[in-house]
Amino acid sequence: MQSKHTHPVYSSFSSDYTSLTFDSETGRLLFFGVESGGRDWDRHGTYSVLMPSYGAICPTFEKAPPLKEKTVRLDNTLVFENAAGAKQTFTMEDDRHFSFGFENVPNTIMKICFSIRRAPLTIWSEEHSKKHSNRKNCLFRTRYSLPLIIHFPDFGLVRISADEGVTCEEKLFTSLEYNGLDLGAENYGYHNKMHALHFGYSELTFRTANTSASGIRFEIMEEIYPKLDFDGGCDAAWNGVRRQWMNAFALNREYFDMGDNIMLHGRGHLAVHMKSDMLQVMGGDEPLFKLVRDTFKQQILDGFLYAQAEDGEVNFSYINRPKGREPMCGFIDSTPGSVIAACGIAHWDRGFAEKLLPYAQKAADFILTLDRDGDGIFEVPFSGNFLEDTVEYGVRQRNWWDNFAFGHKDIYFNCLCHRALRELRDLLTESGRQIEAAKYASQIALFDAHFYDTFYNLETGVMAGWISADGRMHDYMFTFAVSMGIDEGLIPLDKGRKMMSILLAKMRDEGYGDLRYGIPGNLISVADPDTIHWSCMSDWGRYENGGLCGMNGFHFLTAMYRVGMREEADRILKAILNTYETEFTHSGLMPGYVQSVDWRTKEGNPCGYNYLADNYYFLLAVYTGHAGIRHPAVAVERPL
Repeated sequence: MQSKHTHPVYSSFSSDYTSLTFDSETGRLLFFGVESGGRDWDRHGTYSVLMPSYGAICPTFEKAPPLKEKTVRLDNTLVFENAAGAKQTFTMEDDRHFSFGFENVPNTIMKICFSIRRAPLTIWSEEHSKKHSNRKNCLFRTRYSLPLIIHFPDFGLVRISADEGVTCEEKLFTSLEYNGLDLGAENYGYHNKMHALHFGYSELTFRTANTSASGIRFEIMEEIYPKLDFDGGCDAAWNGVRRQWMNAFALNREYFDMGDNIMLHGRGHLAVHMKSDMLQVMGGDEPLFKLVRDTFKQQILDGFLYAQAEDGEVNFSYINRPKGREPMCGFIDSTPGSVIAACGIAHWDRGFAEKLLPYAQKAADFILTLDRDGDGIFEVPFSGNFLEDTVEYGVRQRNWWDNFAFGHKDIYFNCLCHRALRELRDLLTESGRQIEAAKYASQIALFDAHFYDTFYNLETGVMAGWISADGRMHDYMFTFAVSMGIDEGLIPLDKGRKMMSILLAKMRDEGYGDLRYGIPGNLISVADPDTIHWSCMSDWGRYENGGLCGMNGFHFLTAMYRVGMREEADRILKAILNTYETEFTHSGLMPGYVQSVDWRTKEGNPCGYNYLADNYYFLLAVYTGHAGIRHPAVAVERPL
């Protein structure tokens, strides 16, 4: 039975997967909640992915509002009509699907504005074309083919399709209100350019040539993640994987590649190997996985084309610069990371990996030049004596752990280089290029012979972080220094188990509890000369100096599984996953530092700096650790 209501102020529709609220006077959609997993009403009933006060509207109704007497609400349908005969019909089709139908609406049928502070969206489409905008606060304009998929971090995925002839354009706007302001205590660097974006929005405009009738359909998609193909994979303990997997792949709007977030590009990025590792378990027929893989392949090729120097180093500072050797500010670990990523592509596209081989070999040959004393261990071009040292190539960040004075013999960089050479050697051997593979094999053998003795610290019983040029050992009980060595097969499993036990005991002594917020990078406070002089991000227990993050969990948890600490590893992994399922772990884009939950104190307080996609790398440990799949990120043990 149909029932006509007398013009309510708001009209709402809801299910386990979405929540929508309309302003019945204007036809504007004011609230749109997304919950792909259908598990948490609070998440999609409280938080909207729309830009406040903008929402979504048919522009025709902005010029001529709907007539009150023609606004009709049925059980699952809401109809708006104005004096000119323009008509919009909203239909809640079922729990996951809803649609908009338009009649007598000229050209632009809908504009939707999404907030990029709470959930900075990534749009995946088979085709896109981008151009810069001439409007002051519009950064980019992009046209997409339909259907398209929007990923909202922490909330889920929405598929938008439309009738034939409907087109979609996105404009990425900064906030005029906040343009030019210095937001956040001691905010500096590239993030200054992003201030007004933090409060900006993404506007999707749908147009049609068919003014008589057209439609747009929305689907709240199921969560997309690699299949949990092991006993107990259906258990709710793994929900954090389901919800968060796609958070690792945020598309930058300028280059359409994957960096830290939607505004930091991924060419020559220091964490490309992490995304490559996650992509290697993303198999099957899921179309979105193919889109991600294809995007990543182009990113790695572009990294070599635009960010590789003449000597082979891959570094983002070379983009749009002459290829000579000049002072740089990029990370040196992006070189082995790019080699690892290029080799990783061979697992799903051997032909494309072969195309990348000349660039990867050039980068690997640059790595070989860094063994300057001939002991097999690579020396990075800064001393490691103190953070602000002058280096051969100018002032540089060291590696992913950029708060610290890693230098000279750097264990993080060396473990990445070892893996890069190992994977390149194997790929060349499989391709029948044994002679080319031999020079990398000989370097690996020399490295293997000296790694343990170079970095092992008898005083702490674990591996040191770096050996500075003056011969001093800098050991702050870095958890990754041990776990990466174990995963790379450089530390025998019996010795590795003892080291992991030492680290876990130290964590208990330091009061880290059940590690539900991630794994700390170091367990001893780093001395002032070896870290930045910025209290809010260098005090003990904050950010990299004792704070907890998800990225560091991958190697640590996988190492625990490898050395036989399965029960303890499962407990920690499930505790972190529970946090990633029940709490917001994506902070969105925001002004200032130490407000983001990509890093947390042991109490769970945010102490990060603007969301890192790297934070979701630990999810891979579910596969490489708990499920025990073979993966190139985990090498075969090499006995001493």
